[in-house]
Amino acid sequence: MLRVPAQARALMATVVTLGVAVVAFAALNGELAPFTTLALLATAAVLTEVFQIPSDDTSLDPSDAHTTSFSTSVHFAAVLILGPWAAAAVAALGVVTVDAIRGEHWSRYSFNASALALATFAGGQAFQLAGGEPGTLALPAEFPAIVALMAIYSAVNALAVGPMIGFTSASSPVRAVIDAFRTEFPSTIAQAGLGVLLAVCALEQPWAMAAIVPLVVAVFNAHGRLAILRRETARALQTFANVVDERDPHTYEHSARVGEYVRRLAESLRLPAAEVSRLHWSGRLHDLGKIAVDAAVLRKPGKLSEPERTALRRHPRLSARLLQRFRFAAGEARAVEYHHERFDGTGYYDVEQASIPLGAHFLIVADSYDAMRSDRPYRLGLPKEQALAEIEANAGTQFHPAVAKAFVALERGQDPLAVLSQSEREELQALTLTRNRLGNLLERAASARPDAVPVGSIAAGFFLAGVHQLPLAAAAFGVFAVSLAWRRVQTMRGLRLAGELQDALGAGGSTADVFNDLVTRLAYASQLRWAGLVSWSPADLAGRVELGWGSLAKAPSEAALESWLMRETEAAEDMLVAAGSEVGAEGAHVAVPLCVDGSVTGYLVLVFARALPHHVEIALARCGRELVEMFAQPGSVPRTQKLAAVS
Repeated sequence: MLRVPAQARALMATVVTLGVAVVAFAALNGELAPFTTLALLATAAVLTEVFQIPSDDTSLDPSDAHTTSFSTSVHFAAVLILGPWAAAAVAALGVVTVDAIRGEHWSRYSFNASALALATFAGGQAFQLAGGEPGTLALPAEFPAIVALMAIYSAVNALAVGPMIGFTSASSPVRAVIDAFRTEFPSTIAQAGLGVLLAVCALEQPWAMAAIVPLVVAVFNAHGRLAILRRETARALQTFANVVDERDPHTYEHSARVGEYVRRLAESLRLPAAEVSRLHWSGRLHDLGKIAVDAAVLRKPGKLSEPERTALRRHPRLSARLLQRFRFAAGEARAVEYHHERFDGTGYYDVEQASIPLGAHFLIVADSYDAMRSDRPYRLGLPKEQALAEIEANAGTQFHPAVAKAFVALERGQDPLAVLSQSEREELQALTLTRNRLGNLLERAASARPDAVPVGSIAAGFFLAGVHQLPLAAAAFGVFAVSLAWRRVQTMRGLRLAGELQDALGAGGSTADVFNDLVTRLAYASQLRWAGLVSWSPADLAGRVELGWGSLAKAPSEAALESWLMRETEAAEDMLVAAGSEVGAEGAHVAVPLCVDGSVTGYLVLVFARALPHHVEIALARCGRELVEMFAQPGSVPRTQKLAAVS
């Protein structure tokens, strides 16, 4: 058996015993169904296990840590055609056959086969308890039973695999189960659709399955190409980080060491595997922005001049801007941007403590420790204990107290969780580099596309009419008519507001007077909380709020605003929209880029109570040229001229 902790061995033995019992009971009691049907489904299970996209635990994208195949589709089809007992045997047979041929250790493939057999069996039982009848698929009446099959299949698989991941990676088993279910369930939903299609063809028109094969091959190839693209991009970023380190022989492999320090700390704190991976890669890529810093500055033994110091201080933001362009790395951008901040708020960008994500504090302590331990042109590296003592002495000023305490304990060979208080453990274990998923969902719903309701309602109307639910179809069509009328009203409001804004922009007067008139009209037409005119320096990646309107209590901090605009300055969009969680303040934040000769020289920033109103979006889009002409001219906003905030 594999060398795993005792808890993992016990779980493995339990799962294998139950899985073997289910398959054996089915075989001994004649529950396997006709041989021909069983053989065909077993063939499909074997082929889907062979043709899979392997996992890659070293990839930057967490989605690459999971194997992609269509085996779940076959398991679902087997349940719908043969029932839970035979389907469990099909699931186990596919894994055992392929993994044994590949030379996998028997304990590994027996556990995987048993876990899938149990998940398939439990899902099949749920399907029957919810009213489903194997072999006589009746749609749409059996859709609720299929949903029960999906949910129980995913839950049982997560309950079997999640704790194993937790025990073997020293992370929380409960968190590992939740993470496994949350990660796998969207894929299960997609594969359930294919499983239903396979079952319908097998039961009604078997030869139709020949037409499905090219579709499955095409989807498989598309997934394969996407996985290769993600992994090549991650490798390119990793190579980029190596090139940065190699520019200075005194910091060679610095990023790799920082990434490893962060990974070990995160694992010792029992953080979920996905968070450990994100933190590791944020450490691995935190210095990408140094590629824009002159190598002579990086190697300079003496004191840096002010221009050199300014150039060096830009590198965290350059790193963040690079990562922001990659979907799978964007979550790490803010932590990387703040890796030279201090707990007391006096770092590179003077970011206040509440705005620094915990992930950044992991980077701060690991980066500082490696810097102290490394030889530099102007000094030798510190001994280990002296460097750890420096971290202890600066906990609460430079370093997050709990992170510093945990890091020092780990480097001294102690268990970090043992030296932390309960409140400190809860704070660190609540770490997430991504936004709260429920909050994220609500924010997306609040900022949904204006055509979502009419499109959704007309589609629902046609579907309901097709299944002869005429009263519900009539209601859906009614919603469609009302939503169209509302969109028309919003469009007319937007056009009227655009005219009013154009009048304000063309009325003449000082920049401050025009700005004040413009945002006052916007406030009358919407729930505008705050507005600001930000001058922007592309070279320095820095901005300044030159004019402000509204309550200071509703305004984002200048550091948070500058950070958001820096990350998005190359988004090439006519309008930037961010939820409050991205800017550290409540409300929907909108920034209209003001460009001169293709370069952004400023932003008109607006903060609304909720989502950006559709009529305001229309008005701002129609006034884009006038806004640029009024506010984007270099030097048009005097640095000393600011509007007093109004309540």
